[in-house]
Amino acid sequence: MESALSKKDSAKFIFEEQRQQLKTRQDSGLYFYFLGRYQRSIGERRTAVESNLTALKFLTLESEPDYYIRAYNNLTYLESILGDWEKAMYYGQKAFESARIAQDSNRMAYSLADMSIVYHDMEQYDKGVEFSKNGLKILNAFSKSDPLIKAFVINAIAINFDDWDQPDSALFYHYQVLDLYPQLDSSRFTNTFNNVGNTLLKQEKFLEAKKWIEISLKYNLRSGDAYKIASNFQNLATIAYSLGDFSQAEILMDSTYKYVKASQSREKLRDYLFDQFRFQRKKGDLNSAIDYLEQYASLKDTIFKEDRVRMIGEIQTLYEVETKERELAESRAALAENELIVKNRNNQLLLLLLALLVILSSSFFIYYRQKNKNLQLEQEAKLQAIYAEQETQKMLAEQRNLISSDLHDNIGAQLTFIVSSLNQLKFLNLEKEQLSEKIDRISGFTVETVNELRDTIWAMNKDAISVEDLQVRLAGLIQKAQASCPQIQFELKIDAGVTLQVQLNSLEGVNLYRIAQEALNNAIRHAGASRIAIFITKGNEGSIGLSVRDNGNGFDEKNLPGNGMNTMRTRAERIGKELKIESELGKGTYIFVC
Repeated sequence: MESALSKKDSAKFIFEEQRQQLKTRQDSGLYFYFLGRYQRSIGERRTAVESNLTALKFLTLESEPDYYIRAYNNLTYLESILGDWEKAMYYGQKAFESARIAQDSNRMAYSLADMSIVYHDMEQYDKGVEFSKNGLKILNAFSKSDPLIKAFVINAIAINFDDWDQPDSALFYHYQVLDLYPQLDSSRFTNTFNNVGNTLLKQEKFLEAKKWIEISLKYNLRSGDAYKIASNFQNLATIAYSLGDFSQAEILMDSTYKYVKASQSREKLRDYLFDQFRFQRKKGDLNSAIDYLEQYASLKDTIFKEDRVRMIGEIQTLYEVETKERELAESRAALAENELIVKNRNNQLLLLLLALLVILSSSFFIYYRQKNKNLQLEQEAKLQAIYAEQETQKMLAEQRNLISSDLHDNIGAQLTFIVSSLNQLKFLNLEKEQLSEKIDRISGFTVETVNELRDTIWAMNKDAISVEDLQVRLAGLIQKAQASCPQIQFELKIDAGVTLQVQLNSLEGVNLYRIAQEALNNAIRHAGASRIAIFITKGNEGSIGLSVRDNGNGFDEKNLPGNGMNTMRTRAERIGKELKIESELGKGTYIFVC
């Protein structure tokens, strides 16, 4: 199906033919993925979004990681072009997270650059530079980085610096992209050629800029990418009217609008309207300038409404000044005898008005700029809060599922054993003493099961368990053991470096408690110890560890007794820790979790 992307004349026929041959979910996922790619290439962006979303219903990260991540990358690009930046950021985050799980460094970097470009379109250039530089850091640390993706990431850094009014930094990164020229097809550099020209244009190096942009346009006309062609014509039009060639600028503006419409990009239409406003103002056609500015302002998001007020005020001021000057000239012709007085008076009023306008404009600019910045910060905080809440809920659900599984596997099995043992008593012909002994065993086992059930409910009722909570539970465990075995000395100690307020997740807390419980029971039953101590310790990188030491009989480490040790080791692995055992015959046992 990938071959259909290069055969646009017959692509629809090829896709229709392939649709009849779909057999598996994987076939369907790949079909809709490539269909979305084709629709994107011919400018059908809305339908391309639907095709990519359909592809994700069939593809999985496990079966087709590359196409699964690419589908999210496509959605990030499409929603950004269509102007829905919140959705674009959501899909960008999904792509990055999927690439991280798949350990695909190239796609992780690409996804960060995708989000960098979204930030660029939102005019949050500092965030755009931060995200794309993080992507470049990943690629520089990866020995098999894709040069095409590296070029894309570096280009994202450059365009953010460019519109952040830092042209020297922008050119520094643009030229880094060109350093990759020997590794890639020259047609891959069309964006960079245009971007270098755009930066030079802002430095008013018009003729040098024009050369770069015309090279980009040559390649883009071959590929037919309307979005890129619109950018080329728009930059060339800006150069023309900046050099005073208004007739050529009119022709280039018409070409720009043609490709802006074909691209269906709200961002590109916004840029076109603003450039028309600047062009008409440059020509002196203030009525047309105001008209284009009105269209531009109505298209922009509410974040940018303050800019609209400020710029309309500037145009209206220019128009009013021009009107006053015309009226003043007529007044001078009619009242020649008072010309000097009127002229001086009007000049004084004009100077006062201009001074007042400068002060007001500066005040409005500072106010609206700060307000705009606050709105942007609120938007970013909202996105981050949504993402953090989703991650927290996901983590809590996973922990509760694991605890529920533990409840089912352990408590369920124990209750089944109790029921089975009680049923057996119906069919056994036992003496009274034997029957009493068997009932006592079942009773003891039932008490243990109830205690485990309480521990599990205790953990499930908490989102997090502090070290202090764990200390209280362990102290209760030791108190019961002391009452049952007064001949043994029990201790609970906490390392000086451990902070009681440190929070453990509920899964980690209950498993550390169960390991201590199992180790304590083993020491009481089998070790013949006179002293047993439980320690809460500080592990690697500030984590919490646990150890249990006794002075009992010890055992040969090569022949670990019973299933209890395996159970403790399984619990440690479940919370990402390691269980270690040190024991020697006659010298006691040391069990620690780290």
